[in-house]
Amino acid sequence: MAVINSAYRFGLVCFFASFFSAVAATPSMQINWAINTAPPFHILQGEYKQQGLCDVLVQTVHRYLPELNGKTEVLPQPRISRALERSDNLCFPCMIAKAQGDGGVYFSLPTHVYYPHVIITNAINAQRIKRKYAVPVALSELLADEQFHFGYPAGRRYGILQPYIEGFDNKPGNRLVRSGDNGPVAILQMISSGRLDYTLDYNIIKRYYELTTGEALTLIPVAENSQQPVFGAIGCSNNAWGRAAIERINTVIPLIRKDADFMQSLEFWFDSNADTGYSDFNTRHLRQANPD
Repeated sequence: MAVINSAYRFGLVCFFASFFSAVAATPSMQINWAINTAPPFHILQGEYKQQGLCDVLVQTVHRYLPELNGKTEVLPQPRISRALERSDNLCFPCMIAKAQGDGGVYFSLPTHVYYPHVIITNAINAQRIKRKYAVPVALSELLADEQFHFGYPAGRRYGILQPYIEGFDNKPGNRLVRSGDNGPVAILQMISSGRLDYTLDYNIIKRYYELTTGEALTLIPVAENSQQPVFGAIGCSNNAWGRAAIERINTVIPLIRKDADFMQSLEFWFDSNADTGYSDFNTRHLRQANPD
């Protein structure tokens, strides 16, 4: 019996020695997070403070990588884009996944999936648009229509729809690019009050606006995106530091995708229920993008 106890104690000593050795061998690293005031991605004040889906994503990353130290700085979206292009040591937690190196960014594996971008407008303008255009609406035709004024927050990007928006940069008369904090919400306020006709965004922006103001808006699908989902990813500077950060983060992406808190946040903002089925949508498209 004494021999067994001695062997057991020796085994425990070896186990803990190996464990603490492994922990000590994992070098610490500081992740410099840049965030912006763009609810419901990041929410810096009010009823849903720190409950934005990107707030929860950052919290989830550090829960699975406790050896990483986190530093957060609030910056306007254009400054974040410029910092990434300059290869500053910076990570932005909620980006549209694109080709590696695009815009000076090194991307993680996809973290989650968005429903396609849609036109957001008020009820009156929704009727005007639908009387003139077939649904789903051809965005290229609507952007060219000077009877309807389009607005969006400075620095926002729209995936496969971006070329259509950039194609009308030489016709600024019927568009407004809104700079400053809370850009998406400010745009929706202008639409609700009739000072702007429509914007292009995710349905979660509309949900946040309606939850916090009680004012209803209308969604109209877009023809050019063919209802294709948009993949979200963490993006860091495309330099040695950023690539090392993403390599660390990628090791826990499978855990992040299944994390209960992160999934609860996604389901809340995407208003998931038996009819919308966001969880199934998210899981199905992530599996197609990165099969097990």
